[in-house]
Amino acid sequence: MSTQMNALFWKRFAAQVWEKKSMAFPNIDSPLRDIDAERVFHMLVSYADLCRKANDVGGFKLFLEGVRQYDDETLQLLPQKKDKSLTGYHQRMQKLFSDYCLVCDELLQVSEQNWGLLSRFTHELYRHVGFPHRFSEIGLYLGNYQKTPFGVHVDNCGVFSFPVVGTKKFRIWDGSYVKKNPDLVEAHQYDKFKKNSQVLTAKPGDMTYWPSRAWHIAESDGSFSATWSLGVWVDRPHKDVIGETLKSFLEQTMGPDADRAVVPFKDLHGPSGEVSALPGLYQKTQKALQALDEDTLHDLLTQNWLTQISKQGLKTSPRAKMRAPLSAQDAISLRLPSPILWSPLQKTKKICVAFAGETYFHEASASFLKLLKHLNEGQTCLVAKYLKGPGKSADLRLLQTLQSRGALEIRSRSAKSLP
Repeated sequence: MSTQMNALFWKRFAAQVWEKKSMAFPNIDSPLRDIDAERVFHMLVSYADLCRKANDVGGFKLFLEGVRQYDDETLQLLPQKKDKSLTGYHQRMQKLFSDYCLVCDELLQVSEQNWGLLSRFTHELYRHVGFPHRFSEIGLYLGNYQKTPFGVHVDNCGVFSFPVVGTKKFRIWDGSYVKKNPDLVEAHQYDKFKKNSQVLTAKPGDMTYWPSRAWHIAESDGSFSATWSLGVWVDRPHKDVIGETLKSFLEQTMGPDADRAVVPFKDLHGPSGEVSALPGLYQKTQKALQALDEDTLHDLLTQNWLTQISKQGLKTSPRAKMRAPLSAQDAISLRLPSPILWSPLQKTKKICVAFAGETYFHEASASFLKLLKHLNEGQTCLVAKYLKGPGKSADLRLLQTLQSRGALEIRSRSAKSLP
């Protein structure tokens, strides 16, 4: 029996499962199955190579016999190309350690193909459950560890898990039960609580899900397994996001006063206890907020929203390789299956352009907007064809900035562009 991940699946998932209960879905019919053991190994080695080059463990954590290792030791024990596979890496580690767990949280930095698969999955998920104010991120757990090294825990994110090697077993408790039984928190010994738990078991091709409030721990008989997961963080409330937008506005309008840590005052209150007037800093703040007319507020919120959604709801994007800046004679296209977003502003005649969490304000011509439209439709475009009018130099500079951020790829380079 297979799980068809079609529109009906997502509709039912959103209504009956999301943030409500934990479930296992056998034999999923999804492109995500392409992120198999071979692809995971390739991502793992590519990211490990970056970390070794930078002498920084980045998103890696290594636990031996349940104890987290120092960074320099972790770097020495990361997967290498000569391991040839996840199983090959395990065979090397097994000769050295009886119990190990390698964790990695940043694999999407090194795979455009898998980033595209995952962004299509999250797009469908978000369409039914809403867009997370924080992000989703991919994680990987592999090893022969018998229990999650840090015990029973909660992540504050809804988690989808996809085993690629071996069988994965998760034991799960509802948050309300753990609240009544605090001895479960970070526990490694929990036999007396097992009867109140739920067990999810999955093998390659299956998918599991548990809500953000579910406490859980992975269990094993010591056999090797490798599982990647998608954590959808739902711990950032809307009020915090809007508060950050207003904070940014006050920084722009109040200058150094916005960073004051103490408030100058003349009198705190009168003899009767009455506070008859606000101190000057508060009066200045009031004046700044009163300048928030409807158009300004619209533009602030537009920038905030584009910043969020231009990341496609994912924590990271694949790193762009350094290239020579594009020129007007080059033909370009999108580098990733992710559009360059834009929206008209109301306070000015500019547009807000966004990609990968970065926003730019730009006085766009009709030809520049046509270029964005054609790029987002998947076309390869000759830059010179769209550079027109007095703003063409600014248009080219923005395109070069977008290229440096990884939005654009040069598909054919004119001889005039070559150094």
